Amino acid sequence: MKKFYFIFILIFIIQYSYAQKADRIVKKPLLRYESSFGISFNTDGWGGGYRYGKAKTFKNKKVWDISFYFIRDTKQYRYYNKYDNSAKSFFFGKQIHFYSLQILRGREKILTEKPYWGGVEIRYFYFGGVNLGIGKPIYMYIVDFVNGGVLSLEKYDVQKHDLENIWGRGPFSKGLSEIEFHPGLSWKMGLNVEFGPYQEKTKALEAGFIIDAYVLPVQIMGFDTPKYAMIRLYLAYRFGKRYNANN
Repeated sequence: MKKFYFIFILIFIIQYSYAQKADRIVKKPLLRYESSFGISFNTDGWGGGYRYGKAKTFKNKKVWDISFYFIRDTKQYRYYNKYDNSAKSFFFGKQIHFYSLQILRGREKILTEKPYWGGVEIRYFYFGGVNLGIGKPIYMYIVDFVNGGVLSLEKYDVQKHDLENIWGRGPFSKGLSEIEFHPGLSWKMGLNVEFGPYQEKTKALEAGFIIDAYVLPVQIMGFDTPKYAMIRLYLAYRFGKRYNANN
């Protein structure tokens, strides 16, 4: 028990001395602007983006967040042609490639400030804005067994093409002229954990969730019901810099 009290008092003295020392440290000047890039891994794909912020105070920042995501369906499964290794793999049931371009505006606020010697700083953020979904149809090489196994390149249709009729995935360029746009809104919220000793350079891990809502429904998998909304969790790594306008 005496050892416990001794350790407790020792920890208290150390923390108190750090606090006193921190009080004597002159705060670094406010760097008003922040610019960073990030790559994120989502529950339904991956993506990347750019973020620009302007600090109003040490703990409050207005932010622009621009992101582009490659979105997949969690139920998609890759198939291979067991008769021809040169045939491209495909996802049975997947009718479109889907992407999302988001331009969001919001705030970022500090929960726990980074100590003067470096360490970890935790922030929370909330953004909202416009979202443009982009759907490109998928083309497949289809085997026509009725006409002697002739191959033809066709837009994939789950109601028309069975698994045994698909020879392989067609070229990505096919279907670019048939792209459909899905306008909508998006919201992003989460926590940002910055680490490292430097104020001018930023490195951070970020976790949160994104909600997308579309005016026109999105149907990635042909067997599923078209969706007007999508929710995803994500984990991201961000890196960038802080500066003032005259830097």
